[in-house]
Amino acid sequence: MRFMSRMFMVLSFVAALFVMGCGEAAKPAPAPAKAVEAVSVAEMAKAAKVELVPFAEVNKIVGNGVYDKTRGTLIDARPAKVYAASHIPTAFLMSDTEIATYWPAFEKLGLAKTDYIVTYCGGVKCEKSLIVAKYLKEQGYTNVKMYLDGMPDWEKKNYGEITMDTAKKFFDKGGVIFIDARPAKIFAKSSIPGSINIPDTEWETAKVNLPADKEALYIPYCGGFKCEKSHFVAEQMVKLGYKKVQVYAGGVPEWQAAGYPLAPAGKVEAPAAAAAAPAAAPAATTGLPQGDEPGIVKTEFFLSTIADPAKKPANVTIVDVRNANELGDGVFPGSINISSKETAKGCDAFVPQLPKTGYVVFHCASGGRAMEVYDFLKDKCKLPDISRFYYLDAYVNCSGGKCTAK
Repeated sequence: MRFMSRMFMVLSFVAALFVMGCGEAAKPAPAPAKAVEAVSVAEMAKAAKVELVPFAEVNKIVGNGVYDKTRGTLIDARPAKVYAASHIPTAFLMSDTEIATYWPAFEKLGLAKTDYIVTYCGGVKCEKSLIVAKYLKEQGYTNVKMYLDGMPDWEKKNYGEITMDTAKKFFDKGGVIFIDARPAKIFAKSSIPGSINIPDTEWETAKVNLPADKEALYIPYCGGFKCEKSHFVAEQMVKLGYKKVQVYAGGVPEWQAAGYPLAPAGKVEAPAAAAAAPAAAPAATTGLPQGDEPGIVKTEFFLSTIADPAKKPANVTIVDVRNANELGDGVFPGSINISSKETAKGCDAFVPQLPKTGYVVFHCASGGRAMEVYDFLKDKCKLPDISRFYYLDAYVNCSGGKCTAK
């Protein structure tokens, strides 16, 4: 009996082990969540078989500043507002979020599928140029490459180009020097009011008339998009150490066609009316310190107060609209991440993700995506409380876990 009893206990124990093996032990423990590894845009470009090109290669495409498709075609993948403010000379706009809008104009260029095309955007952490490059390849263009360093790198080494709207904005604001690079006789007949004359063909003797301030903004122009004179003057000014040179490529023909004022030899015919700067907007009594346009938060205030955990007001939230793979190098303290790609889901899906109260400041790597999110909320979603939303119009550099902006 004792033997039978012991056998029963052993069999019961084995049965229990069997049940446990088929039950709890049979279910493997869930694997710990793995952190998302940061994938650089360079790595994504390599995976997509899109070759990267350096500044020198882009500079060859720009050439004399007059577009020539035999040298190559530059495509700016940033938003229209950013492109208007400054882009690489000869570049055409094809914003990654509005490719269909710009596609007809691109097709009018008449490029062959084998023609050389280089896309760019806001620097090494900007994915927009890759999106456009991949799209072009999908359409059958076989010689598409990327200038990964993009506009931040270009601005350090050469002059930019602006649109007519931007040129007019600076003209109305005042305090900016326009430079007419055409011959003196043509300049004497008519030019943009207030301009100085630095003819490209008389550069060596005329350059002494350049203002001494090399930190101010200068806008060379000449006879339109087919005119290389302004580009020559701009290039020479950069070599002399002038830091902010932006060519207005449309020049006098475009300016005149728009009905904007012209005057003999740079003079202003009605000084009191034409030269007076517009009245400054009254200081806001509520909200955050504003930059040049509604919705832009002052970069200085962002860095000194909002980005400092010890000083950031409790009712201000930083929303990082970069993609998840861009966050590995660092984020601003206390910020939350909502990718700009979420806007594709529509207002009803995107707006509920935002803070319900307080001020919200969007930022990305170069200001483009942050502006797009702000415009999406203002123009598409038509938020009644848009006044509590802002965006940082600056280049943000994150490394070693920390971020800075300028």
